[in-house]
Amino acid sequence: MDDEIMDKVMIDFQAAERKRLEEPASEIGLEPLCAMINNNLRCYDLAMELSNSTLEALPQSYAEQINFEDTCKGFLEVAKETVHQTVSVIFEDPGVQELLVKLYHKEWCEAQVTEYLVATFGDYFTDIKMYIEERSFRRFVESCLEETVVIYVDHLLTQKNYIKEETIERMRLDEEVIMDFFREYITVSKVENRVSILSDLRELASAESLDTFTLIYTNILEHQPDCPPEVVEKLVGLREGIPRKDAKEVVQECKEIYEHSLVDGNPPKAGFVFPRVKCLAQSKGSLWRKLT
Repeated sequence: MDDEIMDKVMIDFQAAERKRLEEPASEIGLEPLCAMINNNLRCYDLAMELSNSTLEALPQSYAEQINFEDTCKGFLEVAKETVHQTVSVIFEDPGVQELLVKLYHKEWCEAQVTEYLVATFGDYFTDIKMYIEERSFRRFVESCLEETVVIYVDHLLTQKNYIKEETIERMRLDEEVIMDFFREYITVSKVENRVSILSDLRELASAESLDTFTLIYTNILEHQPDCPPEVVEKLVGLREGIPRKDAKEVVQECKEIYEHSLVDGNPPKAGFVFPRVKCLAQSKGSLWRKLT
């Protein structure tokens, strides 16, 4: 049957594209990845047109048995995966990696990391904007912003220096730099929506009392319901001058708040940050062993 052959051709093409995405992003290269995004979106549009005209030409009883929609959506999925790979090209750039390892260190405090990072992003964005259409470009920018936030959170939780006043001030400046850069490309609300976790964690990192810790943590759970209390434990551990007994009380209180927020033992929904924070995935479970 022609429709079955058509369906198989589309599925095989998508499988070949996915196979290609298994290669390291930096080896595929920026231009070929952008071409893949455009091709798959164009394939989606053409496949939908073809699907509609085919269904219109068929008798009603037969048309009802055919479902091209899932196959057509496959092109969108491939395009989406390719957008993520394009973001990987940027973060695998040796110059970008070199900047990221300096996060929360001396150079970072001296404004030599985040400012340079967004300048590098700017160079990449200028090129990518020429290669892909607007709707994909916006998705790419959002994905790049999310990856930036995830990396900043991960580095905050794994750094070894005590959090001081200048750390808090530099974190605040980071938020401004990131906000100012990304709002040039996507709506302010989309940027705020993703950067807000950085300001929430900054407030958590500078909390002065048990009540403030629990209040801020409760607020974080409203927006990021999967933020584990281990985040609080790590930040409390980076604070100088909090007695061990008080630190334990803060973590215990936050653990109870988190447990009360769960639905059938799971967070009500998954956010874009904490499932991707490497240090939390690696040390899952260690918190509860320490507390019991």
